[in-house]
Amino acid sequence: MSVPVYLVAGFLGSGKTTLMKRLLEHLNARGERPLVLMNEFGESNIDNELLEGSQAQMRELIDGCICCTSKTELTKTLYDIVTNDKPSSILMEATGLADPVEILDICTLPNLLDRISLRTIVSVVDANRWGKVAQAEALMKRQAKFADILLINKTDVVDATTADKVEKEVRELNTRAKLHRTVRAEVDPEQVIGATGTEVEKDHSDCDHAHDHCEHTHDGHVHDHSHDHYLSFTIKPKGKADKAKFNDFLNAGMPGLLRLKGFLQVEGVEPQAILQWTAGHWELIPRPQVLKPKPDVLVFIGEDLDRHEIIHKLEATGLEFDASEHAGHHEHSHAHSHDDGHDHHHEH
Repeated sequence: MSVPVYLVAGFLGSGKTTLMKRLLEHLNARGERPLVLMNEFGESNIDNELLEGSQAQMRELIDGCICCTSKTELTKTLYDIVTNDKPSSILMEATGLADPVEILDICTLPNLLDRISLRTIVSVVDANRWGKVAQAEALMKRQAKFADILLINKTDVVDATTADKVEKEVRELNTRAKLHRTVRAEVDPEQVIGATGTEVEKDHSDCDHAHDHCEHTHDGHVHDHSHDHYLSFTIKPKGKADKAKFNDFLNAGMPGLLRLKGFLQVEGVEPQAILQWTAGHWELIPRPQVLKPKPDVLVFIGEDLDRHEIIHKLEATGLEFDASEHAGHHEHSHAHSHDDGHDHHHEH
C-alpha cells in the first residue's frame, strides 16, 4: 500500500500552518499516525516548534530549496519515511516559495512511485496579497494553477469586491479545483483528506514545466534560480524589548520585508512572546503553556533587507545583540536563501 501524501502550498504568510494544524487534529481524532514533513529556509524552523503540541511524527528539511538544491535530500527523506517510519499518511508543507509542480515531480520519481501517492495539492491563496507582490506573481499563479483544492484565505481582511476579483482571477487559472473561501484557513478537513485529487500526479502533460529551469554548475552553485532575489536571515536577540517601542518597530515595517516571525522577550508578554508578521499585519502573543520555552530567535524573509539597519532598529527597542550578529559572521543567509514559508492564524 502506498502512503498518501497531502501537499499544502501557498505563498509566504498565506495561512499554510494554520491549515496543517486543522488537518493534523482531524487525523489524530481518527486515530491515525500521520507524519508532518516541513521544508524550511534559515536556521530556525519556528513553525515546527509551534506544531509540537500536535500528535504527529515530525520531520523537517532545513536550508534547501525544495525544488532544486534539496531535491535529492527530499527524495531520500521521503524514501526513509515510508520505509522506516511507516506513517498512515504524510502532510507536507512546502516552503512559501516552492512550486508545487516541482514537488509533484519528486513524488513521482521511480523509486517513490509505488511507495507514495500524492493525493491532493492544496494551495492557500492570500486574498489580501493576490496581485500585489510583483516579484512573486508568476509563482503565486503556478501555486494556484496546479492545485486540486484552492482556499481563498483571509477573506475577513478584504471587502467582498476584492474577494470576488481574486476568486475570478484564480478560477481563470484553474477551473478544475474545488474552491473554498476561508478565514484562518477554516475548512472541513474531510474536504482535503477525503479528496481524491486528480490524475495530475501521473500525467505531466498538464504542467507547462521546464525540467531544466535550474542550471547547476559542477561546484553545486545554482544559477538562473527563480528565487535568487529573496533573502532570509536569522538573528538571536537578547534582553527584553519595550513593548511600545517594539510595536512601533512592527508598525513601521521595513522596505522589502515579506515575513518576520520568531520568539523573543517583550515586556508584558509573559513568559515569552511569539511574533508573526506578514505584509504589515502582525500579532504578538504570549507563548502558550503547551509549548516548551524556546531560544529567542527572529527570522526575516524579504528582498534586499538591510540586516545591520534592522538590528540597530531592534536595539532601539531595548533588545541586545552579540557583536557577531552585527558582523553577520554567523549569518546563515545569502542571496540564495529564500524563505521559511510557513504561516499561522496568529498573523492578522
